[in-house]
Amino acid sequence: MRAAALLLLAAFTLPAHVGSPDVFQEGQAGPYKILVTIRPPQVIPGVAEIEVRTAAQDVREVRITPLPLTGEAARFAPAADLATPSRDADDQGAFHGQLWMMTSGSWQVRVRVDGARGRGEMSVPVAAVARSTQSMQTPLALLLAVLALVLVTGIVSITGAAVREASLSPGDEPDSPRRSRARIAMGVAAAIVTTALFFGNMWWQAEARAYDRYIYKPLEMKPTTTAGRLELRISDPGWLRSRALDDFIPDHTHLMHLFVVRLPDLNAVWHLHPRREDSGLFVQDLPAMPAGRYQLYADVVHANGLAETMAAELELTAPVAPGKPLEGDDSFGDASVPNTAIRFASETASTYVTRRPVSFTFALEPARDAGLYMGMPGHAMFLRKDRGVFAHVHPGGSVAMAALALTREAQADPHAMHRMMDAAAPATVSFPYGFPSPGDYRIFVQMKRAGKVETAAFDVTAR
Repeated sequence: MRAAALLLLAAFTLPAHVGSPDVFQEGQAGPYKILVTIRPPQVIPGVAEIEVRTAAQDVREVRITPLPLTGEAARFAPAADLATPSRDADDQGAFHGQLWMMTSGSWQVRVRVDGARGRGEMSVPVAAVARSTQSMQTPLALLLAVLALVLVTGIVSITGAAVREASLSPGDEPDSPRRSRARIAMGVAAAIVTTALFFGNMWWQAEARAYDRYIYKPLEMKPTTTAGRLELRISDPGWLRSRALDDFIPDHTHLMHLFVVRLPDLNAVWHLHPRREDSGLFVQDLPAMPAGRYQLYADVVHANGLAETMAAELELTAPVAPGKPLEGDDSFGDASVPNTAIRFASETASTYVTRRPVSFTFALEPARDAGLYMGMPGHAMFLRKDRGVFAHVHPGGSVAMAALALTREAQADPHAMHRMMDAAAPATVSFPYGFPSPGDYRIFVQMKRAGKVETAAFDVTAR
């Protein structure tokens, strides 16, 4: 079998997900169940918006703190900021706050909840990276231009007046030589101001170029196929500082989670787990796949907790046949055939509002023989149909489990995740998520029953 691969990198790739920078995480802060939403800043340094929601009626105070996820600084938290309870009658149980994130990297927001049942804490990892250069608002730019023109005109006029009239006695008129010297002085002043503006503009452009290098650039992934073997070559385009290509840590026991979606109808999805063969090289023996175009999304987590999602497009010019049978945690779902094993239990509306956290609930039917899939009750992939948004979400939220394992709470109880993996799987599972932008979305949901991974697809719209 011969096949060729075509790479199409997504310009909107962001850490942890594609086009979906907001972080959603649900969990326990001591006795209180909370849902934390973090909207990272577009620029660094910048202000992150924090929202903490709880259904508990006895919460008195919520405090939030930003600090690095790993390293010595993670041990020394600054003074916590007080989150403000919402005054909106329709938004009861919500607390809002803002936090400065000063440098790029893997951060966490530590949430402390105080109430009648005592105090509890929960830490939520978040990638803080500059994603764009903020442009100046047009009214402000026009105002500054007018003020600059007034300032330049004033400097030149004051220089001319000083040379022409400064030494005159009151009532005397400047003679021709004074007026000539004034005109020369004004020309010199105009030249000096123009030169200053020219070099100032050069400095400004140099600073802008320096900041452009500060803007996050995702790892690049180039797929190629030979005789049914997929190779994913990862490279660093250069961002801020050199990134290692061999420091990935296991997330759900795998160094990489690869989602392959058939184009253009998004009617089939493979959830695969390539193995690392060399630094920056992952390989996967492909299962049976027809010829055609495929969208690839690959999730990895660095040792510092920074999660990244790489995107590329693959074109198979010939089918993979017979292919390698799926084994282990690898799975396949055919969205063109309705899956009656999974029901969208929380679907009450055909449209949703963007940037508003929603708990998407799905249920196995009949509710028996449920099992954990890679230690979780389920996995969900939220994919906008134009492929501009992709998010791999767990029942706890959108944070990678490998990053959560680096928080102080997980370090204090390193066996908590093992207990979760050994627990009985529920037949109903919820995924907290908020659509980042309008559009038509497809949700792929995976749950396990009687040792078989069931995959279902549901279509929703965000306005």
